[in-house]
Amino acid sequence: MNWFKKKFEQFSEKLNADDTSFGPVEKKGAAEEAAKTPATPKTPDRVTASARVDNIEALKEITLGAISQTVRMLGYSNTVISGLVFHSAYKDNAIENVGLMSLMKDPQFINRIKREFKSRGINYKEDLSLDVIHESPDTEKVTAITDGIGVEVLTPKDILKKRKARVVATEGITWEPEYILEPSGKHYFIGRGKDPKIENGPKIHNDIAFIGIEEKNEEQYKINNFISRSNAAIVFDKEIGAYKLFRSKFLNNPSNKIKVFNASLDDFSGISLNNAAVPHILKNGDSICFNDTIVLEFQLLD
Repeated sequence: MNWFKKKFEQFSEKLNADDTSFGPVEKKGAAEEAAKTPATPKTPDRVTASARVDNIEALKEITLGAISQTVRMLGYSNTVISGLVFHSAYKDNAIENVGLMSLMKDPQFINRIKREFKSRGINYKEDLSLDVIHESPDTEKVTAITDGIGVEVLTPKDILKKRKARVVATEGITWEPEYILEPSGKHYFIGRGKDPKIENGPKIHNDIAFIGIEEKNEEQYKINNFISRSNAAIVFDKEIGAYKLFRSKFLNNPSNKIKVFNASLDDFSGISLNNAAVPHILKNGDSICFNDTIVLEFQLLD
């Protein structure tokens, strides 16, 4: 018996002691084996085929037990479960993560999860999403499966709070072909130049940066003169699960226009951002237009 199997046997009894809906895991000699178990390496080696086969059932059972423990209070409520996220403190090639990825591709495992939800009167989406976050900083904040691995149950509102977004310039030229925004609360500053100096102000860093003529003195980049060094910022609001667009506090010239359109929603009149304290909640497909010339397209990612 290798260290991986011993490791999961140690935690299976603890996690399933108060929940037997999935059936117990065979743990013959678990106490004796636990005493012999070597210290778990912080960065496990790559999994071998034999380890993957020998231990996947043990991993499956304790994972199902942890999920059952997490959802037990949701029975017969109005909550709808949209998905599960497994948080792992290990690298993507660690033996634990390979096991988790195998489970997520197992239709029988997914069906067992759904049967457990149904038996507890829990509403769930048929297209239940499953994801693994490698080297997650939130492993200790979710329901534990085993050492360094936990599970989080997501509702539709939670799903919104975890959506990334993409920003692409369709008019004007940025340093990167696209920018991926994370729902982390970080402010993504928009402007001309990567690290411009604001007139009568500080030097700033633009996360979404248009190539300035000061950086590359070429004819094609002159269009970017229509955007200021600091024009706007996008930040994710965790309370409402949406991205907000703010006018920059350094944009002192009131004639500098920022308007948001959404052709897919038949919104052609646009919404103007004139006050740095009043944001616009961005919708999928929004076009952010600066001075009627520079355009950024905003798209939510699944």
